Amino acid sequence: MISCSADEYGNTVEEASSVSVQAGVSKKLGPANDANPYDEVGKKYGFWLSDYYQIHGYSNTIQDLTTQVNYMEAKLKAPDVFGKSNILITEDGISISINNPETVVTSTLAAGTLSEAAESSLLGFFISLIQNREAEYSLLYDFITTYEASIMDSSNLTGHELETILGITSVTRYALDAEGGHKDRDWEISVGNKNVASRFHPFQVSLISVIVHLRYYL
Repeated sequence: MISCSADEYGNTVEEASSVSVQAGVSKKLGPANDANPYDEVGKKYGFWLSDYYQIHGYSNTIQDLTTQVNYMEAKLKAPDVFGKSNILITEDGISISINNPETVVTSTLAAGTLSEAAESSLLGFFISLIQNREAEYSLLYDFITTYEASIMDSSNLTGHELETILGITSVTRYALDAEGGHKDRDWEISVGNKNVASRFHPFQVSLISVIVHLRYYL
């Protein structure tokens, strides 16, 4: 089940449908969601990430992921994107994010400027993704776009909060798609290749990468 619990994380967004229900929705090719007015934010991030995978390959270790995250940090630092200074992420920092992703999301959002309602909603969104990171991409896509629709229909978020949340959800969609396109799960779980299988759960790399970069969007 993928859902945003209204009781636990606030009542900003209606309860999302279960993965099993959303499985019946046909996803068009690619990660785009034309209904999201800030889809370009994620498209740029997805382009950078896909380019990284093509050059350096998929991240299979903490060291790989650290290199990947810092590569993306350098891209986000560019003046034409945010103009924010970057902080070099260490392997210890990545390990903390992998072992305690919910805590990292919570602390990052708390340091931002979102209202309590917006912060609670976005926290619920990420916790649902973290808990369901092994789901197929099509199901994650359907969950994200359903959440985006509920955000666009929300009446208690400011224009800035709508832009922030929808930019983050767009980045997440494109990041998950970029990883899925470069990771052959059937190959990884085959008996003959178990010794070189990724150390990460499906889509864990993308989620951790997005979580680490959340501060750029807040």
